[in-house]
Amino acid sequence: MAKRSNGEGTIFKRNDGKWCGSKYIELEDGTKKRKYVYGKTQKSVKERLKELEGYKEKANKEITLQEWMMEWLEQYKKQVLKQTTYESYRSNIEVHIVGSRLGGTELSKVTTELLQRFYNDKLKGASGRKALSRRTVEYLHTIVGSALSQAYKNDMIPKNVNDYTVLPKKEVQEIVPLTLEEVHRLLMKAEESEMFALIVVEMYTGLRKGEILGLQWKNIDFVKKQLYVRKSLCRVRDTEDNAKKKTKLVLLEPKTKKSSRTIPLTQEAIRVLKLHKKKQNEEKMKYRDVYQDNGMVFAKRDGSFEDPRGVLRRFHKILADAGIRECRFHDLRHTFASLLLNEGESMKVIQELLGHSTITTTMDIYSHVADYTKEKAVANLEDLVKIS
Repeated sequence: MAKRSNGEGTIFKRNDGKWCGSKYIELEDGTKKRKYVYGKTQKSVKERLKELEGYKEKANKEITLQEWMMEWLEQYKKQVLKQTTYESYRSNIEVHIVGSRLGGTELSKVTTELLQRFYNDKLKGASGRKALSRRTVEYLHTIVGSALSQAYKNDMIPKNVNDYTVLPKKEVQEIVPLTLEEVHRLLMKAEESEMFALIVVEMYTGLRKGEILGLQWKNIDFVKKQLYVRKSLCRVRDTEDNAKKKTKLVLLEPKTKKSSRTIPLTQEAIRVLKLHKKKQNEEKMKYRDVYQDNGMVFAKRDGSFEDPRGVLRRFHKILADAGIRECRFHDLRHTFASLLLNEGESMKVIQELLGHSTITTTMDIYSHVADYTKEKAVANLEDLVKIS
């Protein structure tokens, strides 16, 4: 601890190399409280403590965690996050932090113990509330941690107490792709519906739902037989009607750099897309007085954006009609990847086709499929090297 003169306050160097100083200051109501200041050098901390001489602070409560998180979101994150991520952060803060005991706690009084109890309660569904998944709580953990990290950088708190909380191990969710027989049944039933082209393209490309619904005709090259992922259809808050918290569908840039990619198209996908385009042109003429031409590959009859929720309802009806077990639209993406892996395609190629940021992501998701592929490869070797 550094030597201090009378009234200078306490100054010491923390384990992280940063200097901290504190001294008692008088509040306007006559009471006193200890105020902390931080700096990179001992000299800068001394200067900040000196500035506190004669300083009087209002006896009002400090900023609460929820107030800081909303300020952090608007001042530090809004300009750097994608719109959908920003709105997801805001929604989680409003639903889980604002109005909670944790949210109403003064920022400087938020402890590791308080945060741990908050996460544990969310996981087990305390006070009669529905338990949240580990993934959702992990997302909250990330948001809170990021906000507290900024508060630490701003010298508002001495450390980020979120760093010391513990979450349960990640849940390993085994994917269950459709079998080839289920794929054939799905396509046969889909051929009777307006969803046929969409499902065929999905089966041959493995696009995310937002990517396939955000596909425009300018992203299809029939000559080179390629599809370019450049936009994603997303639901965002309608800022023009913020009071009612309404949403609208917009085309946004893909979630990551790797998401913008080129995917080869099969001959069958090309054939189905050409037939789909011809049918769409006929509808465009039929509804020309009201048609909204956004150049979308998959759109409503009047050309407006497809509602993802409506697409999912129709998809689940086709599954039921085909007698196929309940599954998500996203499972078609898993089916695309799994079929390629089972045919011996490399993880690197699958990563590029799916638009994953890292190959680790791909391997984490499809590790059990890769195990099956290895077993198949060894079995093939046995057929090649027969002793008798």
